[in-house]
Amino acid sequence: MRILIIPALFMSLGALAVVLSGESLAFPESVKELQTLLQSHANIAWLVGAALIIGDAVLPLPSDPTIFALGLIYGGLLGGLIGGTAASIAGLIGYGICRLLGERGARLLVGEKDLARARLFYERWGFAAIALGRAIGGPAEYLVIVAGLTPMPFTRVLGAILTGAYSAAFCMSFLGVYALTQPYLALLAAIGVVVGLMGLFKAIDSRQSAASAE
Repeated sequence: MRILIIPALFMSLGALAVVLSGESLAFPESVKELQTLLQSHANIAWLVGAALIIGDAVLPLPSDPTIFALGLIYGGLLGGLIGGTAASIAGLIGYGICRLLGERGARLLVGEKDLARARLFYERWGFAAIALGRAIGGPAEYLVIVAGLTPMPFTRVLGAILTGAYSAAFCMSFLGVYALTQPYLALLAAIGVVVGLMGLFKAIDSRQSAASAE
């Protein structure tokens, strides 16, 4: 399937950056070390953390551990807001890169057949696929990127990215705060935020879909 060219290109870009940078892309291996690294930047720890998360759009950077560390530094709510905003920007960058290909570029790169399949899939499952891809990250994040090849309305794409990004960020952030002292509270808080955000954005998406159908 030629559509797999998209994730292959992003993976190649990340691998090339690692090779060219040598050891300069080496990061702390534990959350505690990452927390120490962020705190060493004093008042701009949030900015350094956000940069790491945003950079994960094209480079192999530790975005999830960074959000976890932001929760330890700033608390569950603020850490989640910082992490969710940065993760949303990262998702929009990946989506935007594919979007820049345009109709002609998309057909040339992935072919008519795969492009038709992708558009059919996103027409039916687009919102859920993008939200899930942004929330899980890793290889699943390519579900966000490939959406740039489809005619999905930008408002739906944005809503899905925000849903996935903030849900995952608040989960990681609250776990960072309470995982060691109050693990059940951390889990309940994270689940509550996820369910609330999913319900809110799903309602918005349903309204937009209904308005488009009229």
